[in-house]
Amino acid sequence: MTSSKTIESRRARRAVVELKTAQGFELEASRLRLDEISINELRRAFFREAGQSALRFNVSLDDILDHLRFAFDLSLLRTDALRRVAIERIAQNIEELVIAIACIRGDENAWAEGIEPLRPVLIRMCELRVDEADAILHASRFIMEVRNRTFGRDGEFDDGIPRLQEFAGIQPLRSYLGGPLFAILQDLIKDGMAVATRPSTSARAATRNLRLAD
Repeated sequence: MTSSKTIESRRARRAVVELKTAQGFELEASRLRLDEISINELRRAFFREAGQSALRFNVSLDDILDHLRFAFDLSLLRTDALRRVAIERIAQNIEELVIAIACIRGDENAWAEGIEPLRPVLIRMCELRVDEADAILHASRFIMEVRNRTFGRDGEFDDGIPRLQEFAGIQPLRSYLGGPLFAILQDLIKDGMAVATRPSTSARAATRNLRLAD
């Protein structure tokens, strides 16, 4: 026969689970909540900036909104002003969101059109810390790992490699990819697995022109 203490313990555990579930629903609701003004701004940007790409890759505005609900937790931004800035930035990068969604679906043309052109950008950035040959190697390996992660061919998520499923358009793709690549390269140098070199004047100038931080 089950003791009264065991029954009480089970009830307590069930109550905790129910509470966590309710909290999860509340959190999910806050993640999903986009006000009408924000949706209208994204709609205008979608048709103005990304209409042709959206038709070519069969990505709809609803696809964009569904992706954002997964990729970006708007509830983390505590003020209306911060949320407005976030929506404005997403609107600016909405065509890259179309590309990212198509890539997530496995569209090779979207990858070739939206990600491969960033390869020279990432190589130039790596040349700030390593020589040209190593820069090409590290950037190319990184792009391949991002591709595998995005296309679901790699289940390891704890190594700093991003995947496009988390790209929310808050920053351009070149920054979304460039930041983690540079951090990984810095760690390799720190651990003695890559050799740092002094960047050339041309590399510094080229990287400034890339404006990775915008």
